Amino acid sequence: MAARVFAESALLMTMTDIAELAEVQRPVVTTWRRRHPDFPAPGGADDSQPLFDPHEVAAWLLATSRISRERADQELSLFMLTGLAARYDSPDVIAAVTALLCLRFLIGESNPLSDGAGDPVIAARALAKTFDPNDRMVLTEIRSIPLTAGWLIRQVDDLVEASWTCQAAFERVMAARHRFGGGPLSAVAVAPALTRLIGELSGAAERARSGIPILVADPAAGPGDLLAAVAGVLGPDRPPIVTAAEADPALARLLRQRLLVHGIAERDLDVRTGTELPDGPAAPDVIVTQVPYQPGEARDAEAVFNMVDDVAVRLSAGHFGVVLGPASVLVGDFPPYSAEERARADLLAGDMVEAVIRLPGGLIPFRPGYETALWVLTQARDSRWRGRVLLADISGRELTHQVVSDVVEDVTTWRRDGYVPGAHSRIFAQQVTVRDLIDPPRPLTISSRPATPRERAEDAAHRVALVTQRGADLDRIGSTATAGRPHVPAELLAAVDPLAAVGLRPHAETVGALVKGKRLALHQGTRIKPEHITPAGHHVVLGSDEVLGTRRPGERNVDRALFARTHPAARLTAPGDVLVTTVPQPGVMVDTRGYAIAEFPVRILRIPAAEADQFTPAVLAALLFADGSGTRAAGAIRAGRSLEDQRVIVLPPDQVRSLDRLLGEIDVRRDLARRELDVLGELQDAAIGGLIDGTLTLVTDEPTG
Repeated sequence: MAARVFAESALLMTMTDIAELAEVQRPVVTTWRRRHPDFPAPGGADDSQPLFDPHEVAAWLLATSRISRERADQELSLFMLTGLAARYDSPDVIAAVTALLCLRFLIGESNPLSDGAGDPVIAARALAKTFDPNDRMVLTEIRSIPLTAGWLIRQVDDLVEASWTCQAAFERVMAARHRFGGGPLSAVAVAPALTRLIGELSGAAERARSGIPILVADPAAGPGDLLAAVAGVLGPDRPPIVTAAEADPALARLLRQRLLVHGIAERDLDVRTGTELPDGPAAPDVIVTQVPYQPGEARDAEAVFNMVDDVAVRLSAGHFGVVLGPASVLVGDFPPYSAEERARADLLAGDMVEAVIRLPGGLIPFRPGYETALWVLTQARDSRWRGRVLLADISGRELTHQVVSDVVEDVTTWRRDGYVPGAHSRIFAQQVTVRDLIDPPRPLTISSRPATPRERAEDAAHRVALVTQRGADLDRIGSTATAGRPHVPAELLAAVDPLAAVGLRPHAETVGALVKGKRLALHQGTRIKPEHITPAGHHVVLGSDEVLGTRRPGERNVDRALFARTHPAARLTAPGDVLVTTVPQPGVMVDTRGYAIAEFPVRILRIPAAEADQFTPAVLAALLFADGSGTRAAGAIRAGRSLEDQRVIVLPPDQVRSLDRLLGEIDVRRDLARRELDVLGELQDAAIGGLIDGTLTLVTDEPTG
C-alpha cells in the first residue's frame, strides 16, 4: 500500500491537465489561480512549470461547482491510470489494461479484481486461469503483468467504478489510447463521429428489426472501432454475431476482449488471425471495414478495388457493406481507360454501389492529412432503380451530429425497403446515373447544388449575426481608437552625431561566444517520431513551421506520459525561452508559456537569471538575424552563418530596458492592428458571400419609386 501511495502522490497535474479536466481553456486556469486564494498551491518545485496535486484540484473544482462528481471521478481515474502507465515495467501497458477490464467483465462487473487481501497480481493470474483456461482472451496478458504492478489492477478497478460499467471504461481507454503510447493501436484509430456514421449507414438497425441476431463481418478489423460502432447502434438488447479477421495477433486478441465486453457472447465471436474471413454457411448481413493505410506513393489502387470487390461479392439483396478507404482512390481522378479507372468502372457498373461519400479531413487522427471516403455497397441488380448511385461530398463540413444524421437520412431514404427515391429531398447527396460517371470516366464528385430552404435560412441568420457583430466590433474599435492604442515610445530612439559615431558601432559577440561565457544557454531540440504527434496532448510541439509562423502553435502535441517514457532525458521549454531555427530559413520566436517541446532542428536559447539585465527574450529575439546574415543565398544548401557564428549586439542595461519597452508596445499595437484587419476581412467575406448566394441584400438611401 505504501508503494501505491508514493506512486500516486508523485503524479502531478499541469495547468493544461487542469483545463482538460474542467473543460476550459488554459488561460482560465491562470485566472482562477490569480483570483481565488483557495486555489490549490503548486506541489512541484519549479515555479515556471507549476504542478498540482490532482486530488486537491478535483476537490476544488467540485467545491466550486465547476465540474460534476461523475466527471471528476471518471477523468481523475483515467488521468491517474494514464499517468502511472508511464512507470509500468512491461512494454505493452494498454494490453494489460484492456485484459484486466475484460477479466473483470468475465468475473462479474460488480466484483473488483483487487479485494484488498493478498497480492492483486497473483489473484488476477488465478482468475485469468479460471475464466480463460484456453487463453483465447486474457491469460497471456494477465500473466505478463509484473508482480510489482499491483497498483495497475487497483487503478483499473477505480476506472470501472468511476465509469459504472466495464464497457464504458473500455471505451474510455480506447478513446485515450494515444495517452498510453498506443503505437499500432493509435495508428488505426477512427474518429468517433466517423464510426457513428459508418455504424448507422451499415443497415444493421434495419436488418435487426426482425428480432433474429444479425451476422456482422470485418475482414480488416484492427482493434474493432467499426464493429464496436455497429454493436453500439444495435444496443445491448440486440447483440450481433461477429466474424472478423485481423493480421496482427495482439490486435485480434484486443478485438475479442472489446467485443466480449460489449455483451457479445464468446460463442458468437469468430475472430481469425489473418487476412481472410472464415467461410460460413450464412452470408453476412452487414460488412464494415477499413482499407489498411498505405502512403500515397505506395498506394495500390487495384488492391483497394479488389478489397471492395471482395466485400461486394459477399452481399446479397438487402445486405449492406461500408468500406472506408483513401479518397484519392475511391473518388479521385484517374487517367482515362487506365487499369485503375477500369476497375472502378466495373464495380460501379455491377450495380453493387449504393453511395459514394467524400469525407472531411482529419478523421484518422494519427494521420490528419489522410483524406478518406466511403463506399456503401449492396446488391441492386434486380432493383428497378439499378444503374444509379448516390454521390455526396461533405469534405468541406465538420462531421457534426447533425451532418451525420443528414447523410444517413440521405442514403437510407433513397431506395432501401420502404422508401421511394423521389419521395425525400436530400441535404448532401445527389442521384447520378452510373453511365454518366464511367462514359466518359470522371471523378466521383458532384458539383455544388442549390442550398435547401433550411440551409438558406441558417446561412442567412448566421451571416446577419456575423455582420452585426463585426460592425459592432469595428464601432467599438473606432470609439476606443485613441484610448485603446497605447503610445509607442518612438522618442526613445535618437540620432547619433555622425562625427562622434565614427568607429563607435555597438559591441557585438557571437552566439557561440555568449554560450561559452555562460551568458546564454543553448540546448538542442528533440527528435519526435511523427506517429507520436497528435492533435491533442499535454505538450505543444514547436518545430520549424511554428517558429517561422507557417503553422499555428498548438496544432501538434505529444502526450505527457508517452514523452516521458520515450525521451526521459529530454528538455522542455521554459517561459521566456527563445526558439531558433535556421532550417529551411532563419526564424526566431519567444515561447511565453513554456512546457513545450522544441522539435529538432529548432534549438533553445535560454537567458540565465544573472544576464536578465543584459538580455530580455524580446530583445534577444529581435537582434538575432536582424542583419540578414543568416539568410540562405539562392541555390545554397546551408544558411550564410551557423547559429553559433551569428553576431548579436550587446547593449548597455539601460538601453536593453528601453528597447524591451519599445518592442513590447510595438507588439501591442501590432496585435490591435491585426485584430482590426481580421474583423474587416470577416465583414467583407460575409457581405460578399451573402450577396453572391442571395442570403443578404443591400439597403440603399435612394428612393425606390
